[in-house]
Amino acid sequence: MIGNEPRYDYASMGSSRSARRGWPVVILGVLGTFLMVVFWMAAIRDFGGPRPIAGTAYAVGEQSELSDADTPVDISKNSLLVPGREVAAAQCAMLPLGTTAAQLEAFYREGLVCLDRAWTPVLRAIGKPVVSPKLSIADVPKARCGVTPTEDEALAFYCNRDRTIYMPRERLMRSAGDSAPYHLAVLAHEYGHHVQALTGILSASALREDAAEESEALEISRRTELQANCLGGLFLDAAKRGGALSADFVDEAADSFGDTLSSETHGSRRNQLAWAKRGTGGGTTASCDTWSAQSVDVE
Repeated sequence: MIGNEPRYDYASMGSSRSARRGWPVVILGVLGTFLMVVFWMAAIRDFGGPRPIAGTAYAVGEQSELSDADTPVDISKNSLLVPGREVAAAQCAMLPLGTTAAQLEAFYREGLVCLDRAWTPVLRAIGKPVVSPKLSIADVPKARCGVTPTEDEALAFYCNRDRTIYMPRERLMRSAGDSAPYHLAVLAHEYGHHVQALTGILSASALREDAAEESEALEISRRTELQANCLGGLFLDAAKRGGALSADFVDEAADSFGDTLSSETHGSRRNQLAWAKRGTGGGTTASCDTWSAQSVDVE
């Protein structure tokens, strides 16, 4: 939707995906963006995995959270991307994935510890705030970003307004089952939106989407979502280098980004996988510059 209505971003991983759209509410989890009001920013993403996953991740912020740019071209000059930083090798011990609420939450929390260790040096190096996101696995989450997306709309989501990653347990278990790589891929994508929020990219992209015509707004949404895929991939590579994850685990997690349908808000299946692979292939944050990429690479 365009204008002052809520905007949602959805990203997909899996054999079936719901459509994604977006505005001042953003999503990775995984696909689309909607605008609620000029003061709200958000991103939403939807992932599918070993089993069809209908999920989304929101990133909502306020206009006061200004970034150092407000157009796609300027966002490519964001200090996260120029000159680019290597994500630190994450030395942490990932817990095995369990199916009870306590076990699943413990797995996610250990994942967040690992994500924090990987991303903190990058954020400090570029002078950005270091804030660990909160986590909720509530089956009926209540975020400060507006109406909570349904299971058909979102698997997981990030809300910038309350700095929380929402991973509803029942949704994820129905969709991802006991696939630890898929669960961690969703978490890493959502954390990618958190990094976008802390660096001002999320609010900048939402402002730009708000001012754009529908076709341009959709492309901006895809640039936002595909970048979160890449940032998630950078973490997976960092965790492999630090010995926290095996090469096979990372390969399976990366492949889950391509287990999806094409989406006008999250990108084609090929591009969703390609940007995730850019991240897992190593390199620096400059590798995740979707903002200066050709349109064909963010279709």
